[in-house]
Amino acid sequence: MREPGGLIVLLLTTKDEGDVLEENVRHHLAWGVDHVGVADNRSTDGTRDRLRQFGDRVSVEEFDDFAVRQTVRRRLLDRAQERFRGAVAWAGVADTDEFFWRAGATSIRDLLDAPADTVCVTFHQKLFLPSELDPPDGPVWARQTWRTTSYASPRHTSWVGGKSFYRTSWLREITHEHREPSVPHPWRGPEDGVVHHYMIRDEDQFVMKVKRLVSWRPRTGLSSKPWWHSLRAALGLRPERPYVSGFKMEWWMAYERGGEEGLRRYYRDAFRLTRAALPQLAAEGHVVEDRSFADFLLARDGSAAR
Repeated sequence: MREPGGLIVLLLTTKDEGDVLEENVRHHLAWGVDHVGVADNRSTDGTRDRLRQFGDRVSVEEFDDFAVRQTVRRRLLDRAQERFRGAVAWAGVADTDEFFWRAGATSIRDLLDAPADTVCVTFHQKLFLPSELDPPDGPVWARQTWRTTSYASPRHTSWVGGKSFYRTSWLREITHEHREPSVPHPWRGPEDGVVHHYMIRDEDQFVMKVKRLVSWRPRTGLSSKPWWHSLRAALGLRPERPYVSGFKMEWWMAYERGGEEGLRRYYRDAFRLTRAALPQLAAEGHVVEDRSFADFLLARDGSAAR
């Protein structure tokens, strides 16, 4: 049924994150999103099985090459528009580990209640980090309650460009994770963090994420071709450095220098919030404990021990 103001679609990409994807979809469908389109980069962890419980409120397209994920998102949106006869008014672009929520808002519709000339609403994030204090079990949003306080925090190792919802009447293409350059309008959105981001869930997932950075390739040249990387692997050559910078390149260099064991040491000693470092980081205003989203989900959905 079409809601006042049109339907809202959320477009996600995923790969072998079925547990978090299930939590993501459950939350957003309960918080005002009408349909979720999932661009699945050939997951092998039973992702589709986890999504069946949501029925036709979720659509999925599998793809092989990470570089084409935005094209797949666009196709998912086009199919949703066709299915709902052009009733999709807003489309959001996000990842599996990103949850939209704001205290005091009743649904995502409250956050998109913007003047008619606003064609894009962009939201800041709260980056939650793993710590030695985290319990071993439960959904990531219940386990991780320590986050960075701002983009300026030295422990903030994620994007600063925001994540966006677009009026579909203006969204001609999807080429960017954060703010589509073909929609040339000023930033509009709240100053506080709305995207609850659980980028790294544990040590094993950190290792997997860094190894997969090879999927980030330039758009042109030999290094943009998947077959080139497959050939290098077949010849036993070291993977080329991925087309990344900043903190992701720092992660890759830890892997390049020390292999998987070196990467695990980096996670335990440099990335994870240690029990010894937390008090000083909190006193200096770099991190803070924030249970608001976890408490909201526990109150709404019940026990985290699903």
